[in-house]
Amino acid sequence: MLVVVSGACTTQYNSRMSSELHSDRLAEGAASPFARMPSPDSSIFSSKPFIFIIQGKQLYVHAALIADCSEPLDRMINGHLSEAQQGFAILEDVDEGTFVRFIRWAYSKDYPAPEHALVESCNETTETSKDACAFDEDFGWGTWSTKKDKKKKNTGQSSSLKGSLRESFIMQYDLLSSGHTFDPSIPGPRGNVAPEEDYTEVFLGHARMYVFAEKYDIQPLKTLALLKLHRTLSIFTLFPERIGDIMTLLKYVYANTAETVDGNEDIRPMLAHYIGTEMETLSKDGEIKDIMLDNGEMLGDFLKMFASRVSCQ
Repeated sequence: MLVVVSGACTTQYNSRMSSELHSDRLAEGAASPFARMPSPDSSIFSSKPFIFIIQGKQLYVHAALIADCSEPLDRMINGHLSEAQQGFAILEDVDEGTFVRFIRWAYSKDYPAPEHALVESCNETTETSKDACAFDEDFGWGTWSTKKDKKKKNTGQSSSLKGSLRESFIMQYDLLSSGHTFDPSIPGPRGNVAPEEDYTEVFLGHARMYVFAEKYDIQPLKTLALLKLHRTLSIFTLFPERIGDIMTLLKYVYANTAETVDGNEDIRPMLAHYIGTEMETLSKDGEIKDIMLDNGEMLGDFLKMFASRVSCQ
C-alpha cells in the first residue's frame, strides 16, 4: 500500500465561519474514521498490484481498489488494452501530487490539500487598471471606470447585493457537503491571515483533482474536490497581494474544463459566484477585466450568475 504523508494549512478568516467548519468536520468524522475504507478481509487487499508511472515515478496500488473507483481506469487495468497486459500504465495527463492524493482518497475517501507557500512581503500597492471598462452602476464592487467625476449610486442596494452574494456563496457549503464524510486525521481548510500566504497551490490542488476526477469519471471525488475548493474560498481573505492566486485558479479551470452542463454542481458556476463576492477587490487589478474580455465563457458565466442574483433582489 502506498503511504501518503502530506499536510494542509490551517488559520481563520473569521471565528464564526472557522468554528462552524470545525464543528461540521467533527460531526462528519465522528461517524467513523475511514468510514468507507475497505474492510481488512476485503478481496481488494489480496488483489494484484498495478503500477502507475507518473512523471517518471512508479506508484504501486491495489488493482481492484482503483478499478472499483473508475470505469476508464478499470478498462486500463482489467480490459484488453496494452496496459492491462503489461501490468502498468503511464499517465501523462496528471502530476504526481494529484495522483498521490487520488490514491489517498481511494483508500480513505478523503485527501489532504497541498500546503500554502510563504512569499516575501511586497509593499507596492496594486494599482487600478487605467483602461476604461466601466459598468453603468457600481453594484458594491467598485468600478473599472477611469472617470473621476463618477459618483456611486444606490449604495444601500449595492451593499445589500454584495452581502447577499457572499451569504449565498457560503450557504452553498451546506448543499455541497450533504452526504459527505471526512477523514478526521486530515486537517480541514484554513483561512489565511497574511498577504504573504500564497494559496495558489492550495486552490490548484483541488482544481487539478476535480479535472482528474472528471476525466476518469470518478463522480464522488469530483464532488469532494469541488466541496473542498468551495470551503477554502469561503474562508479565504482576498488581500490585494493575493489576487494573482485567484487569477491563476480561474485561468486553469477555464483552460481545463468544459462548458457547464450540470449547473451549480460544476466548478465554473461556483467560481463565477465567488468572483461576484470579491469583485470589489478583484476590480482593483486590471487582469480580471482582461481575462473576462478574452474568455467569453467566463464572462458569460459571470453575467448569468449576476442576472440570476439581481432578479432575486
